Amino acid sequence: MLKLLPFLLCSLAVSRLAAQQAPVKSADYRKYTAALGILGNPKVLGVQAEGRFGTHFGGRLVATQVFDSHRQNEFSAGGLGLLTYYIPLKNPRLEPVVGIGGVYSLYHWDLGPNSNNSNTKGNLTDFNVGGGMGLNLRFSNDFRAGINVLLANGFVADYQAGDMRVASRKLLVMPALTFDILL
Repeated sequence: MLKLLPFLLCSLAVSRLAAQQAPVKSADYRKYTAALGILGNPKVLGVQAEGRFGTHFGGRLVATQVFDSHRQNEFSAGGLGLLTYYIPLKNPRLEPVVGIGGVYSLYHWDLGPNSNNSNTKGNLTDFNVGGGMGLNLRFSNDFRAGINVLLANGFVADYQAGDMRVASRKLLVMPALTFDILL
């Protein structure tokens, strides 16, 4: 038995070394053609839909409701249509994405009944360009979660000449957590 001890110790060391150098088999996820999900942060809640065409390209539609109005009865909403590119990685769990497209913004304003202005409420709409980037983590064949940053050429509204108008432009940066069901 004592003669076998060096052989057993050597075998144990070789097997541990071989186990450490063995390549880790990555998870093989099925391809998906569409995804439906939600996104949000403390000021924004939205839904999103995505269609994939090709290996690395897709289209994404996002509809949002913004909850940071300064007056009662005011709200903002928006819609984004993005052409997206999924950056290929060796790790199938990670999906980095960038996109560019169009942004529709709606701002419903209401100065209230005590205003001296003849036009006290209305809607201000805007079409502009936007984009986004993010990183999704696939944790199963059917689900993924991620953090995405949506960017838009936003605006600052001001009451001018009896109506609410776009007074200036500003970069709107909206980070959001996402959760998607993969179809």
